[in-house]
Amino acid sequence: MTPFRKAREADREVRMNGTTELPVETADARRTEPADGNIFVSDQANMVKKSRLNSGEQATLRNLIQGPVAAMAAEQLSGLLDAGLETDIRYKSVIAEMYERILAPDARLQDHLAFLDEEVRSRFRSNGNPAALPPTAMKVMLLEAVARELGKNWSCDAASFIDVTIASARLQAIAQALTTEAARDRSGSKAPFAVIFLPVDEQHSLMSYLTGALFQALGWQQQVVPHESLSEFEFAKVVTQADVVCIAWSTTYLKSNAIQLINDIKLYSSHKTLPIIAGGAATLDFIDPLVEMGVDCICDSALSAVKIAESFYNLEKINHFAAQEGRDAKRRKSYTHTYTRACICTRAEEL
Repeated sequence: MTPFRKAREADREVRMNGTTELPVETADARRTEPADGNIFVSDQANMVKKSRLNSGEQATLRNLIQGPVAAMAAEQLSGLLDAGLETDIRYKSVIAEMYERILAPDARLQDHLAFLDEEVRSRFRSNGNPAALPPTAMKVMLLEAVARELGKNWSCDAASFIDVTIASARLQAIAQALTTEAARDRSGSKAPFAVIFLPVDEQHSLMSYLTGALFQALGWQQQVVPHESLSEFEFAKVVTQADVVCIAWSTTYLKSNAIQLINDIKLYSSHKTLPIIAGGAATLDFIDPLVEMGVDCICDSALSAVKIAESFYNLEKINHFAAQEGRDAKRRKSYTHTYTRACICTRAEEL
């Protein structure tokens, strides 16, 4: 049967059945492209324009943002940021020289700080358009890149146990000095608070201190806390004050200790939404259980941890503002209703 005959038979079926719908194959046979390329839409497909979302739509939107949208954004953000400065050709020579300086027998803390300061500030001056990160944050990023190189060399037996031990201690001392520098630059400013917890028996704290230094350099208050160093009361107080919590552990042997830490965090943060970010080499083999336990994001670089924490913090502020707006609107509605009733009663008495 030809397409024209199919269409004619369909028309007859429409007239007999009293329906306005065509079979799919007939609709396809009749479909033609507009000659001028414009697409015309019937009035039935027009969207209703609204100046504002109603309360139900606002709640739905917030749930979507907090749920899948936040998760997908965090995942994409983590993937974009986890590469680190060691992949940037502009910093390869600086990272290599800093690596050699860290391992030098006569290395001194002040010399390391002076080298980092000169290298970073010279790049800020020469670029004309400074990097998005402030100078202290760039120094921390360089230290993280050196730490990554140290880990790679250890894995391939290019660095000895003594090299790793000495270099890690020196890098951690520099990170703490940069934390003090960042705190001094931002003294007196009100800032969100990030707590970086170490599970019981965690001995590798370098990356946690680097993450804390980067939090401080990017405008946060921060504290690196071993789980066993706090009493139950002190732990509860720190968790209550925190705007975001980061946890990190370096070996799978500490999995049970990390689980206990997460459970304690959830116990003392039950009264509020507290984002939990996990990091460290051991977390990458434990992703699904961590998500089931309520961990919001898993990442393997200091910068991605801070940026994701900022996203969660800003989202929480938006939700708080929206909730406050909703309460204010409800009060205004209640007040208007009471005022209207009072006016009606007063007018009735006058009559």
